[in-house]
Amino acid sequence: MACGESRAENVSRLSGETMGTFWNVSIAAELDDAAKNTLKQRIESELEAVNDSMSTYRDTSELMRINHSRDASPQTVSDGLRRVLAKALEISKESEGVYDITVGPLVNLWGFGPEKRRDKPSDAEIAAALQHVGYHKLQLSAEGLSKSDPEIFIDLSSIAKGYGVDVVAETIDAAGYPNYLVEIGGEIRSKGNKYGAPWRVGIERPEAGLVSGAAVANIIAMNDRLPAMATSGNYRNYAEKGGEMAYHIIDPKDGKSHSSRLLSATVLAGDCMTADAYATTLMLLGDKKALAFADAHNLAAELILAGEGDKPYLIQRSKAFTQAIQEEQP
Repeated sequence: MACGESRAENVSRLSGETMGTFWNVSIAAELDDAAKNTLKQRIESELEAVNDSMSTYRDTSELMRINHSRDASPQTVSDGLRRVLAKALEISKESEGVYDITVGPLVNLWGFGPEKRRDKPSDAEIAAALQHVGYHKLQLSAEGLSKSDPEIFIDLSSIAKGYGVDVVAETIDAAGYPNYLVEIGGEIRSKGNKYGAPWRVGIERPEAGLVSGAAVANIIAMNDRLPAMATSGNYRNYAEKGGEMAYHIIDPKDGKSHSSRLLSATVLAGDCMTADAYATTLMLLGDKKALAFADAHNLAAELILAGEGDKPYLIQRSKAFTQAIQEEQP
């Protein structure tokens, strides 16, 4: 996603690094240097807490403590991790396991997690990893999170970044600023407006060649009813494995890296972690099922598919997306 602004005066900007990417904040207010520094410190502290809780790249994180544990009894989880797990398990059930945060063994096997590898996994390796995948093997209760399989490896990369966006938005709210735009690695959440004008963000489309880059397909005016936007796609995070292209979104049903005509899925939602997880779900469903799922579950979604003939791409929109947006062509 790309963020667009037509008026720059009195927009205070903050930025930094997190989760292997960058965070950016625009606030429709004039903050002095002291206020900027104070808010930036709060934001970075909150994002550091998210990483310490949910990163699979930090061996001492709260999530990795759970992943390493062989204990079948409930393990205490923080409020933030509980919030993310609850949403993830809700969408897993709703999608009948198409979305599944226990996909970690497969993500690692394909080399898209903290454990890197260059070769394509064998069918036997995939079959072995699939034995330890299944959201139904997790139980979230008042006592904590329990695993019925000690080899379960939870990967929250499909939802944690969206949650990070929500945490930043809540931090800005708590600081008393009612008009802002937050972005982390293309995930968006906005509130209010920019001096009477809506915050505008661009939905990317793949350039010719499909994986070589991106350009703006259209520009969306954000609103407070669906203030969050997340996009999942197969045209950026990919690698060659055994002479074939492998994409980072791994199907928890068969353990394979699939591609379809669906190149990206963008979802608008009330919070960014929800948008993030649903965008991944739609990518996993592919071009044959994603739009029907979005309409059946009242998701505001835009899908970009590879085109045919002289059309490089095709845009599909759910009914809820069409009703929700105001669009300006770039």
